[in-house]
Amino acid sequence: MNKKLLGAALALALPFGAQADIIGVTAGAYSWNQDWSGDLRGEQTGDDKIDLEDDLGFDDERANSIYVALEHPIPVLPNIRLASTEMEISETNTFSRDRNYENQTYTQNSQVTSDIDLSHIDATLYYEILDNVVSLDVGLTARIFDGEATLTDGTKTGSANIDATIPLLFVGARVDLPLTGLYATGEIHGLSIDGNSIMDTKLGIGYEIGIVALEAGLRSFDIDVEGDDDEEFNMTVEGAFLGIVVDI
Repeated sequence: MNKKLLGAALALALPFGAQADIIGVTAGAYSWNQDWSGDLRGEQTGDDKIDLEDDLGFDDERANSIYVALEHPIPVLPNIRLASTEMEISETNTFSRDRNYENQTYTQNSQVTSDIDLSHIDATLYYEILDNVVSLDVGLTARIFDGEATLTDGTKTGSANIDATIPLLFVGARVDLPLTGLYATGEIHGLSIDGNSIMDTKLGIGYEIGIVALEAGLRSFDIDVEGDDDEEFNMTVEGAFLGIVVDI
């Protein structure tokens, strides 16, 4: 959000009387320890709700997230932010009860391998409302999912696609503690319509030295949706993250 390039010369060249605010690029990379919980159900009649922890044995998974943002001084045009988040887990567990999923029955004591992929790409257009000790960004994100939820016992496989582009509201904020290099930061991507909701929240603290900052905090991703074919995903993925941010 802090921009430290070009300056007055660029302002003179820009139309609409743009002021000497500056073009900047910010990039970040994070390692995220993900704890999975919740349940899913396939689209077929008679499918059961399958618990991610009790039935599938899900626990923790470590994954990565990266982003890059471009901010410019043209007031009428939004800034651009692109992000990619890994959110994929695979586990093999012995079922303690019969479960039906996508026209397949997985019996008690069978060994079932499950793979769920909620990885996504975010394309965000946003405006910088404040840029001082307190920075505030507001915009709209297109979150693109292209994954699936698959269960197999080695002889039969059931799979449901997780393939959608979902619009989300975006709010990002940062509060600097002057003269220290310390700051607090947070962002929210979320939307709730007709009982379907996604809420993705990240809160952290950072320490900045020059153009490089280290950040640590917590991220929580909640999804509660029913698809067009009646499949259901009610999951929470949350945990601590540690990352590095470069602002030029």
